[in-house]
Amino acid sequence: MAVSDSPPPLPQAVGYAVVLGLGIVFALAMNVTTWIQARFSKYKPNSASEFSAASRSLKTGLVVAGIVSSWTWSLTLLQSATQSYEMGVSGGWWYAVGGTLQIAIFSVIASKVKMNANRATTFPEVAYARFGTAGHLSFLWCGLICNAIVSSCILLGGGAVVSTLTGMNEYAALFLIPMGVAVYVATGGLRATFISDATHTFFLLAILLYFCFEVFCVSDVIGSPRKLLELLEAVAKTTPVDGNYQGSYLTFRSRPGAIFAVQSIITGFGLVMCDQGYWSRAIASNPATTARAYFLGGFAWFSIPFACGTALGLTARALETQPDFPVLSSTDVSAGLAAVEAVNYVLGTAGSVLMLLLIFLSVTSALSGEMIATSTLLSYDVYRHYFRPRATSKQIVDASRIFIVFWGVFAGSLASAFKLAGITLGWLFYFLGVATASGVFPIALTFLWKDLNREGAVAGSILGMFLALIVWLATARAVGGEITVDTLSNQWASFAGGATAIISGGVLSITLSLLRPANFDWEKTRNLTVVKEIEIDEDRDGGSLSNNGLPSSVVDNVLEAEKKRYPSIVDIESLPRSTNDAAGIRDAKLDMTALKKTFKRYTLIFGFLAVIITIIIPVPLGAAPYVFSPRFFAGIVGFMFIWLLFAAFLVVILPILESRRALWKIILRVVERRY
Repeated sequence: MAVSDSPPPLPQAVGYAVVLGLGIVFALAMNVTTWIQARFSKYKPNSASEFSAASRSLKTGLVVAGIVSSWTWSLTLLQSATQSYEMGVSGGWWYAVGGTLQIAIFSVIASKVKMNANRATTFPEVAYARFGTAGHLSFLWCGLICNAIVSSCILLGGGAVVSTLTGMNEYAALFLIPMGVAVYVATGGLRATFISDATHTFFLLAILLYFCFEVFCVSDVIGSPRKLLELLEAVAKTTPVDGNYQGSYLTFRSRPGAIFAVQSIITGFGLVMCDQGYWSRAIASNPATTARAYFLGGFAWFSIPFACGTALGLTARALETQPDFPVLSSTDVSAGLAAVEAVNYVLGTAGSVLMLLLIFLSVTSALSGEMIATSTLLSYDVYRHYFRPRATSKQIVDASRIFIVFWGVFAGSLASAFKLAGITLGWLFYFLGVATASGVFPIALTFLWKDLNREGAVAGSILGMFLALIVWLATARAVGGEITVDTLSNQWASFAGGATAIISGGVLSITLSLLRPANFDWEKTRNLTVVKEIEIDEDRDGGSLSNNGLPSSVVDNVLEAEKKRYPSIVDIESLPRSTNDAAGIRDAKLDMTALKKTFKRYTLIFGFLAVIITIIIPVPLGAAPYVFSPRFFAGIVGFMFIWLLFAAFLVVILPILESRRALWKIILRVVERRY
């Protein structure tokens, strides 16, 4: 029976209960957490610095959890399984490589962010400081396009799963999911998204580990790596992989796998560089731990798509040997439903419930990051930059909250339009690289290379995008004979468009800059203007008023009391003009020598990791005419479990260990207030 013809395993009420009920419960929980933070800690979400950048004070564990969670959207869980379902074991590996490399290389770029633009809130702000309005608008366009596509991907994947499992109207899901997320993001800001990230990722990893144990250790149908291997060998005889060695699903010698490897890496680079969410996390983290957090985040995240591909994607293909397993159409596969049907078959109703929770958690967590990232772009780079240059901290926060709600409605509308046009999760994944990869070199070089000039930055990001779109459309016409939704998602069309985007972006930005080097002075970006948390104005009687309407004498008394309570507070007015704000205080403490050493260290570490996961492991496996033996495949499965458990330690245990003193202080203050 086809998936579309089979009844949903769960009643429709369950879908609404999860989307609305669980969404409201989690929103209330996050709001309570935000209230406790504001009441019993020094971090107040009504501050622009705290709301948009978490006061630039986050520790390694929480940033790792945020990175893993923001990169683990529904696309990660579903598309990685789809790739392994279609091309075998190499699909999940290359999907994981495509994301891990970009997050890991951001550990290098993040060091430069702290060295050269620690006071920035968004990456277009730095573009304006270096290239003026043209550069600012170009980078802002890249960021908004990326956030729009990513938000749609997240919602389309989540909506398809909720509808398949419960029969809930998919369009209703596309609008209701972002509304619940908007409630707690608008209240708590970026720190709330990090806390929700850590909470979501804990349950996500727990469910994924349960799926893996069930498939490889408990299931009556599979129950062991050897049994899964035998089923895959059987299905390869009837449905071989075109382009794989012997048509096997258990080999790295794969033509479609090699093509997908390039596509995945290009798409990952475009996404990470153009998504403000990753820059927000780099800016929000403690300068001393930024690079380490990004590297560990990428390392931990690798385990998730690799596990989904190995445990769920291969299982879905192996279960096709069972006569009662649903028949998956090409549309079902493109929508990411292979993993869903595998879990339904192996675990029954319990699996359906857990899969629904897994996807819901990944959707809400990733979407919260996209909402705060986009609201930061709109509030700082549109509202403050072009409409209210002298906006106060309170006005910035108010604007951010409005934009969060706006983006929830916009993302739901855009995802609905894509759904109506027949565009699926897989289609958007391939298009993502075409639309964003042109910004990779211009944006990265803005922080890394002082000779990048305005012409190179603008031409590389915008002209490169248009060239990519032209090649993408032309290739789809050449390969498919016409331009349709189906031909545009052709692997060769997406490959040509993505490759054109990243190559043209790099060639244009570097060539034009070499012809007329900018020789930029980094001090200009190190002294960016930030939003002051307290601004003083004159009242009618000649006295001074703060931006919250209190007399300046009252503010002074409060500051004096706070300095006695917290001796480490620096007197703002005693600092030089260039450091006369909260961010500037931290700039004064930056150890540039240590940051330079960190940059060099993680450049070497990233290079070592990149060589291992892209060359040393897969190339010999792909070059040799080799199909995995039972023992070798069992070793791969064991390796997967160890990596998943290590990821769980990084995103669950590490944040608690690092914040144990702060948590204990908050508990003591709550108890003192109560008794």
